[in-house]
Amino acid sequence: MKLVNHTRNFAAVLVAGALNFTPVSAQTSGDIQLNGLILDVCVLLVTGSGTLAPNATYTQLSSEIGGGARGSATVTTTSSAFNLVVDTPTGFASMPAGGDSNVTYAALLSASGVTVLGDVLEGVLSPLGIGLTTVTVGATVDKSAGVFPAGSYQLPVTLRCESS
Repeated sequence: MKLVNHTRNFAAVLVAGALNFTPVSAQTSGDIQLNGLILDVCVLLVTGSGTLAPNATYTQLSSEIGGGARGSATVTTTSSAFNLVVDTPTGFASMPAGGDSNVTYAALLSASGVTVLGDVLEGVLSPLGIGLTTVTVGATVDKSAGVFPAGSYQLPVTLRCESS
């Protein structure tokens, strides 16, 4: 059969072609581009609660006197486009009856790390550096008439990171 003869001839041509093949040089390595984008962010993480302690006459509750302690937070920024600010507290979240009458509130913050700040009062915008900053927040509540009644007090203090 002629078909068989053509098959043998085709196989012979394939073998002969493979023996005379000169490989073409191929690229043996290459760079793969990996792209990323980091946006301007400010991440604030509360790391600890503070303690309000009374003064000797029970007319002041403060984190700044003996027995008191500041709360803490960490702030991480990826650009210098942010400010840190602590707001003036607006009132107790919980307190005994009469605990919130005739009172004024104040807050302050301090910072260490890429941003160093010492006792900045509420409402003052403080520029943040790029990286990690550790912040402590304190508060004082003064009673202008009478004394603070016995009981448990909770004072929320807002720390904000805002665009500059």
